[in-house]
Amino acid sequence: MRKLLNLLYLVCGYLAAGFLALIAVVTLYQIVARQLRIPVETTEVAGFCLAASTFLGLAYTFVNGGHVRISLVAQFVGGTAHRVVELWCCAVGALISGYAAWQMTLYTLQSYDYGDLSPGLVAMPLWIPQSGVAFGLAVLTLAIAEQATLVLTGRRAGYEDNVDSTAE
Repeated sequence: MRKLLNLLYLVCGYLAAGFLALIAVVTLYQIVARQLRIPVETTEVAGFCLAASTFLGLAYTFVNGGHVRISLVAQFVGGTAHRVVELWCCAVGALISGYAAWQMTLYTLQSYDYGDLSPGLVAMPLWIPQSGVAFGLAVLTLAIAEQATLVLTGRRAGYEDNVDSTAE
């Protein structure tokens, strides 16, 4: 099961990188089009790609120890107290990201039902870019819950294994 979850996080990381690359592509397209005196507006598309990249990359970054963690309290306690602090942090993180994922999913479904379109020149259905945000938040919630399960069963969380010990 962990291999499947790690594959999901990796795929989300690659998707995030792909959306970052797409920002460069649409920006370059706009630059070339302007040089040819063709009016093209890609700001909105680049913004949608940025949102997708940001939220799809959250889970991958979390399980690999890339998020800033406040470990000041946890580093001074050991054993059971350390696990309790880690579990508390994971529980709060899972609750917050789970709530955000739930609300974003409802918002995305509402945008789909109402047929909302983006307000810019590119009349894109808003549920398309919102789906990336909702999916990224859902995968982040899953990642936090998985890491909490590791801590609960007495194993080290992946974000602790992958972080540079001098950086904490």
